[in-house]
Amino acid sequence: MTRQKLIETNGIHKALDKNKILIRLKNNYDYTRLNMIGKVIVTEKGDRIGKVLDVLGNVSDPYALVMLTNNIDLNGKKIYVELPFMVRGK
Repeated sequence: MTRQKLIETNGIHKALDKNKILIRLKNNYDYTRLNMIGKVIVTEKGDRIGKVLDVLGNVSDPYALVMLTNNIDLNGKKIYVELPFMVRGK
C-alpha cells in the first residue's frame, strides 16, 4: 500500500515564467536521497498545482524548479511536496 507524505516548503521564492516558479525548500531533508524530480506540488488544501522539474542550489539552501499545471494565485499559501512512502503489510 502506498501513502503520501507531505513535506512543507518555505514558499515561493520567485516566479520565473508563465508557468514556472522557484520554491525554497527546507534544509532539514536530504534531497539527494529523496529523488524529488517529478514529485507533485500541492497546496495546504491538497490541490495539485504542479510538478518538480529540478532541485537546485546548495545543500544548506535548496530550491526546487516547479512547472505549474494550474494557473492559481499562490500568494500567502503554504506549499507542500507530496512524497509516496511504502507501508509494509503484516
